[in-house]
Amino acid sequence: MNILDRAIEFFAPRAGLRRAEARFVLDQVRSYESARIGRRTEGWQASKGSANSLIKGKLPLIRARSRELVRNTWWGPRIVSVFTAHAVGTGPTPVSKTGNRTLDRKAAKLWREWGKTCDAEGQLDINGLLALACRTTIESGEVLARKILTPLDGTRKVPLEIMLLEPDHLDGSRDRADAEVVIDQGIEYGRNGKRTAYWLLPEHPGSQIVRSRAASQRIAASDILHLYRKDRVGQGRGVPWLSPVALKGRDLADLEDAIIVKAKVEACFAAYVKTNDPARTIGQAHTEQRGGGKNRRIERLSPAMVTYLEQGEEMGSVNPSSSLAFDAVLINTWMALAAGAGLTYDQLTGDLRQANYSSLRAGKIEFRRLVEQFQWLTLVPMLLDPLWQAFTEAAQDWGALPRRAGGYPVEWIMPAVEPIDPLKDLQADILAVRAGRMTWPQFVAAWGFEPEEQLDEIERWQKDIDKRGIVLDADPRRALKGVKGAPQDDVSEPGSSTSKDPPDEQAD
Repeated sequence: MNILDRAIEFFAPRAGLRRAEARFVLDQVRSYESARIGRRTEGWQASKGSANSLIKGKLPLIRARSRELVRNTWWGPRIVSVFTAHAVGTGPTPVSKTGNRTLDRKAAKLWREWGKTCDAEGQLDINGLLALACRTTIESGEVLARKILTPLDGTRKVPLEIMLLEPDHLDGSRDRADAEVVIDQGIEYGRNGKRTAYWLLPEHPGSQIVRSRAASQRIAASDILHLYRKDRVGQGRGVPWLSPVALKGRDLADLEDAIIVKAKVEACFAAYVKTNDPARTIGQAHTEQRGGGKNRRIERLSPAMVTYLEQGEEMGSVNPSSSLAFDAVLINTWMALAAGAGLTYDQLTGDLRQANYSSLRAGKIEFRRLVEQFQWLTLVPMLLDPLWQAFTEAAQDWGALPRRAGGYPVEWIMPAVEPIDPLKDLQADILAVRAGRMTWPQFVAAWGFEPEEQLDEIERWQKDIDKRGIVLDADPRRALKGVKGAPQDDVSEPGSSTSKDPPDEQAD
């Protein structure tokens, strides 16, 4: 309220009231609808806290409920498995980019050898660890990978092991702030805001077999890889991916159980016999033992049952009506769960009754973008690149790879994306390569193969079949005719002349 409004209010209160009402209405019109305060928004509770303050203290309960949904619902593990299968698959492939072909191949071979024994628990290979890390990130919100250097024992060339830890190992009670460091939910930050250490509990706090209740230990940040989806600026911990749909999913699970029980009740047919014979009714009475030495009659309902009523009892029936109204509720809820988890409806439910090529392709395009975003913006910078760097540094320190000033740059080949219609997609890819929209190496890499190795394999195969004099339709040098998009008039047999001139002119 300005000076003029106050003066008018003092000398003409009624006019001042009209001005105040008009100003209030004007402010309401100009402001955001979501910022208005009234009956429609009085039950809307919104917090102004930072990302970390909203997470602090609530993560253990959110994780527990997310894990319960994965354990005890059919759609929880489905969401985790489908996204992991597309994001990690059978494992991404690193391609060393030093410019030295021999050195790059040596690094790739050494990675494959090391990957078979890199698990600190001795059970999974590197691709199995990556899949488990992705599953844990979706289910629990985050995962920790600890790098452990072990002595050389003659069985491995790179003495580096990886131990995956659930986020429960992070000591969330560690909170401290002073002029030098800030410890927030078990993560220690330096004065520049970068992570310097993690405070980890030696035992899982939920383990039933605990060797010791030791305090958390400080582990340097250089020894820990922390994978989680960062949704807000400054967010230090990851939230389970199922948290936005957890309540709706819990309601859905209860509804599905109620529908099944309802169907079971509807399937029951029972007959009741009433008699005035006291001896008979007493003999037919079924009881069960209760606490305190008291008995009670068993209340049950099963198909084709015949039971006798005691003297003086009357039969009253409950006739549940069959209804198909649940279908719309279930389908809409499943669609909401799929959208909240970043999947399509058919991926979540497996329901393809109304699906066609166009609808499947449209849905999969958006899903693939979400998967690629997680792969290249989260998985690669937070886990894969640091893991490759740790591997190459350990290999150089122990002489398995020659030391280079520029290190060993790497590019990652992600798992291939299965086509919806293989023929249509392959024809489109061929035309894309011919038009220059992508190169042949990029095409091969999109299918999860290393282009150089693919060329070597093709060269060896073609030399072998030529040497043996074998003719196969699978040989692209012979099978170009009939392929849509391929040149049709310059196809020749291997080893034959490609000239279009008549035989006589060739002789001349």
